[in-house]
Amino acid sequence: MHIYVHIPFCARKCPYCGFYSVAGCTDAGAYFDALKKEIFEQQVYCSAKKDGGMKTIYFGGGTPSFVDASYVCDALRYIKDMFSIEDGEFTIEVNPNSFDEDKARRYREAGFNRISIGVQSLHDDTLKTLGRLHDRKEALLAVEASRKAGFTNISCDLMLGVPGQKEEDLYEDAKTLIDAGAKHISMYSLMIEEETPYEKLYGGRLDEFVDEDLERKMYHGLRAFLEKEGLIPYEISNCAFPGYESRHNLSYWSGSEYYAYGAGAHGYLDSVRFAHPESIDEYIKDPMKRITEEVLTEEDKIKEKCMLALRTSAGMSRELCKDFMDAVVKNVDLGYLEEDGNGYRLTRKGLDFANLVFMDFV
Repeated sequence: MHIYVHIPFCARKCPYCGFYSVAGCTDAGAYFDALKKEIFEQQVYCSAKKDGGMKTIYFGGGTPSFVDASYVCDALRYIKDMFSIEDGEFTIEVNPNSFDEDKARRYREAGFNRISIGVQSLHDDTLKTLGRLHDRKEALLAVEASRKAGFTNISCDLMLGVPGQKEEDLYEDAKTLIDAGAKHISMYSLMIEEETPYEKLYGGRLDEFVDEDLERKMYHGLRAFLEKEGLIPYEISNCAFPGYESRHNLSYWSGSEYYAYGAGAHGYLDSVRFAHPESIDEYIKDPMKRITEEVLTEEDKIKEKCMLALRTSAGMSRELCKDFMDAVVKNVDLGYLEEDGNGYRLTRKGLDFANLVFMDFV
C-alpha cells in the first residue's frame, strides 16, 4: 500500500519546474475537501482488495508546506484512519521559505516521520540563479527546525549543473547538510523542461552555459563524496545512510502499484497508469476524474520492472531479465551494464547513458 498526495500550491513557480503547480492557494479549503472525497471513494475500492507490503504515504508538490499546516495534518490523519494505517513511512516535502519550527512540530505530531527539504543549494548565488525564495540561512534553519521537532529521517535535495555553480560548492553543501543532520541526499542535474521560463532563457539547451563534462564530473564527484561520508548510492539520484532509503520511492522502482490523489497526480492501479487533470478547478468539481495514460500487459510490466530496477544500485536479477537477454548483451558489450553476483547493473559509464539503456527495455 503506497499513497501519493499531490499538493499543487506554491508561493511562486520556480523557473525550471515542469511539475503541475500554481502560485497561491485561494482554493485550499475546497481542494482539501475534494481530496477527502477522493480518499473516501478509494478506500471503498481498497476494502474490496487485499493490500499488503510496506506502507508509505508521501505528500509532494508543489509545496505542501506553503498551505496552512492544519489542512495537511488533517489530510494525513484522514488517510491513516480511512486505510487503518498505523505504522509506515510518512513523508512531507517542504521548502525553507514556507517552513518553521511550529509547522515542523505540527507535522510530527500529526504522524509525519520523514521530511524532504528542497534545499537545492547552500550558496546564495546559485539559489538566485534557480529562482528560489530562500537563502542559505533559511535552508539550514529548516534542517534545524526538523531536528528540534523530532524528525530523525531528514532528506535534502541538491541540484547540480547550474550555470555559474562550482564543483567544490556541491561538496561543501553536502558536508554542511550531513553535519546538520541530513540522513538522505537527493541529487538532481538541472534540466530544461518544456514551457518553463528556463526554456525561454536558455533556448532549450544548457550545454552552452554549463559544460557537459563538468556536469558529469559534478555528478560522479558528489556521488563518490557522499559514499565516502557514509551515504550509500542506492539509486541514480539518491544516496542515504543505511536504513534511511526512501521506502516510498523504492516502491516506484520496484514496479509496485500505488494510489494517487490530487490535481495532476499520477497513479498506477490494476495495471493502469492514470493521471488526474492538471486543473485545481476540475479536481474540485470531480475528484474522481482520471485520464488513462497506459494499460500495461504482463510483458510491459516485466520490461518496466527491468528498466526501473536498473535505476537502483542493486540492479535487475537474472530471473527478471531472462526474456530480454538481447538487450542485456547489447548493453554489456557497449560497457553500459556489468554482471554481478545477482544479475546486471549500470556501470559508471552506463550511469551517463542510462536513458539509452532504458529505451532498450521499454
